[in-house]
Amino acid sequence: MTHGAGGFSSGGGGGGGFSGSGFSGGGYHMHHYSHSGDAECGKCCRSFVVLAGTLLCIREMSRYLRIALLWIYVVTAVLTAGLLINIRVLGTNKFQAAPTDMRKVENHVNNFFCESLTLNSTDPFEAYTFEQEPVVDTNRTEEFNTSYTMTIVSNHYEYWGFYLLPGSTLLFNSSSSYALFTILFVIQGESNLQTWLDGKGHCSGCYIYKHNLQSLDTYHHTYAMNSTEADNYFFVFFNDGLFDASTTANFFISRTLYDVTKATSNCTFVPDKASCHFDVSLNPEQSVVFHSSRRARHQSIDMWSSCKARAWMYVIVFALIPILVASAVSLLFWKFCEDGRTEENQTLVSYEGLEEAVSDLGLNKLKT
Repeated sequence: MTHGAGGFSSGGGGGGGFSGSGFSGGGYHMHHYSHSGDAECGKCCRSFVVLAGTLLCIREMSRYLRIALLWIYVVTAVLTAGLLINIRVLGTNKFQAAPTDMRKVENHVNNFFCESLTLNSTDPFEAYTFEQEPVVDTNRTEEFNTSYTMTIVSNHYEYWGFYLLPGSTLLFNSSSSYALFTILFVIQGESNLQTWLDGKGHCSGCYIYKHNLQSLDTYHHTYAMNSTEADNYFFVFFNDGLFDASTTANFFISRTLYDVTKATSNCTFVPDKASCHFDVSLNPEQSVVFHSSRRARHQSIDMWSSCKARAWMYVIVFALIPILVASAVSLLFWKFCEDGRTEENQTLVSYEGLEEAVSDLGLNKLKT
């Protein structure tokens, strides 16, 4: 389950910036960037031309300088790639779940760079490993019901998100008071939610359902949906009016689950006990799946996973291969690229030519 809230600084999403947004506990934040498109493009083009000229022996320079630049480029690329892999794979991945959630651990885990994966939580759960893509068992379901009461101020929104496997069903009903300008959006996928946030409540095709809760008194609304693919589904309440709106949202979910008879290993976790620990193979189809218990003590469950690095893979990818490639290219540079005339060589040649000219004219006094 995912929860978030925020607001726009001016009405109706027509202008202004965000006063707040994000997934609760999920590390999801809005960022605004300033772009100088032409200047950045120009820098990229110049950098590419310089690099291409160096590698293709088009730019005139000494072989020593060409080889030195090659190693600088290789070291920079390796350090940058290693840092990105480290950020995306290693470290602790914190996320949230709801009771009866069943989903794959997909963030901060990579079959090539992770040797093992550790799962922990504030509530009980079961975890499994699959060597092939896990299959949904549509005949195996689990019920989950919950309610939330919200008071949404003017030009603000609040949303609740649920992860559903294919074949799951969700029945939603709400009762709203003085919600004349409150709008309900049902959005599938985090990218579409981000589009909705970027559009400040206005977007084309980013939601699968929209309904105006137009009432000056208590108003009841019902919506039912069937999940056709595994994804996050968000119910966003946006108050586009001038006054506060109160809403109670009730969710009745029937979740389908994965067929765990195909699992190759499993672990049952209880708080204050040993964490679940799984070896990660090089098989790219291997996945780790967790299933939050119905006995969970919280409606919003904090979970975290951590990946232990596969050290020898890092050595091969970020040390051995770059060294071999750079050494081979350096040898090609030395063999096929001629030394270009540097400014120092050109100055030396000009000076020697001047000496010869002076000597021919017999003006030896000018030499001193």
